[in-house]
Amino acid sequence: MSSEKRLLWAYIDRSGKYVINPRFDGASDFHEGLAAVKIEWQRGYIDLNGEFVIEPMFQAACDFDEGMAKVMIDDKWGFIGHDGQYVIEPKFDKADDFRDGLSMVAVGGKYGYIDRRGRYVAEPKYDYVGFFSEGLAWVAIDGKYGFINTEGAFAVKPQFAAANDFSDGIAMVRTEAGKCGYIDQSGAFVIEPVYDVADNFRDGVARVKADGQWRYINKSGETVPEPATEAAKLSFSDGLAPASDGGKWGYIDETGAYVIAPKFSQAEPFCEGMARVRLTANGKWGYIDRSGKYAFKEKFKQAEDFSSGLARVLTEKAPD
Repeated sequence: MSSEKRLLWAYIDRSGKYVINPRFDGASDFHEGLAAVKIEWQRGYIDLNGEFVIEPMFQAACDFDEGMAKVMIDDKWGFIGHDGQYVIEPKFDKADDFRDGLSMVAVGGKYGYIDRRGRYVAEPKYDYVGFFSEGLAWVAIDGKYGFINTEGAFAVKPQFAAANDFSDGIAMVRTEAGKCGYIDQSGAFVIEPVYDVADNFRDGVARVKADGQWRYINKSGETVPEPATEAAKLSFSDGLAPASDGGKWGYIDETGAYVIAPKFSQAEPFCEGMARVRLTANGKWGYIDRSGKYAFKEKFKQAEDFSSGLARVLTEKAPD
């Protein structure tokens, strides 16, 4: 018998103790008390004690959300409840999670939307579709883009060469002439299509390009100063945020002062009072507390954030 160790997923608590021992070839976080796990090539769901509630039988299994989870069997997607029974039979070539009570699905290369009972709100007839945002989703049919509402009716008739999701109450569209502008939910232009490239609005500001020059505009189309870069928007949690100095990462408080010295090659935001860190780029992951001390000695090949008091980790285990 081979003595070679295997990489297996497990779940630990905040003391580093294995609550669910290493035995899974794949694992996800717990949602609604259940986690999707993989045994060899099949996936099922375990509870917080590590017991199978839904036996491994699926090709793919996703997280539970509002009482339902997306699963694949025989190359078709459907949705199950907590008891493992199908709420929506597996018959779709593609399916996405529910948003605003609707899921984007594909059958025979065409896209549509279903409700949580599996009934079509919009028949699969579109070439491409987007996600619902602010009550509308863009759809493409016969090379034209428009927007439908959550009842499947057109709010904006297909007439554009391209379109993006609604954000801040308006959406970027590209005209047949190749120019970008922004429309409201009635389809009327609120910012005329004069740009060569235009991004979505975020926090009342969007980046646009015209005549080879980039600038930022507000929702009135007026030029405004460049906002803070994404890099400056630090991920504060538990009052701390990862920050780098000289190529090393540590943690600062909201005054900008380092409270955990920058010594890590990689440092992730705090979650449930713990943060994942590693000292070298290819090193193992450990967990530190808010004082910067390692919470426990063991390190892992891969580690994820704590969720519901548990964290999933990838570790080596000798065969039984």
